[in-house]
Amino acid sequence: MLTRNEVADLVGPFNMELIEKWLERGDGVAVYRNMDLGHPEVGRVQAVSFGSPAAQLETNDPPETMPDIGGAINWRYQLIGIYREGD
Repeated sequence: MLTRNEVADLVGPFNMELIEKWLERGDGVAVYRNMDLGHPEVGRVQAVSFGSPAAQLETNDPPETMPDIGGAINWRYQLIGIYREGD
């Protein structure tokens, strides 16, 4: 589990505006990091919403490997933590 401050540190203030909208509707945030040591974007972080039909991941338990979303191939991204209000 991540704290709200840890999520903000990982994704930056610009992305927190969008994440706040996810949290307001009751979704959680799953944070993934590119773990492919041979990839030029190793270490890059991405956050996705989870938990409701409006979320990017319609599940209460995000998978360890980030699924392909919107045409992006995401097998390099591994779950580093989640945050949900009230947990």
